[in-house]
Amino acid sequence: MRPVDELTLVYHRPSGMTHVVSPAVVAILDLLHERTLDIGEVCGALAQHHDLDGEGDDIARVVGARLDEMAAMDIIDRIA
Repeated sequence: MRPVDELTLVYHRPSGMTHVVSPAVVAILDLLHERTLDIGEVCGALAQHHDLDGEGDDIARVVGARLDEMAAMDIIDRIA
């Protein structure tokens, strides 16, 4: 991962692809770096460390969308 201005480049070695991601994605990746978390745990950890606008369902929907995007880029595995 390499920061470039307000975005971050994430190089995925298995595919050889580089992805440009937002600070929200970096925050989620930082949480998932050491252990597997469910969406509720991700939302709770983000709420503790970041000023999040909106209520629980809105945050969970946004986090879920970011997780789906990261899974589509193959930089995380979603466990059902």
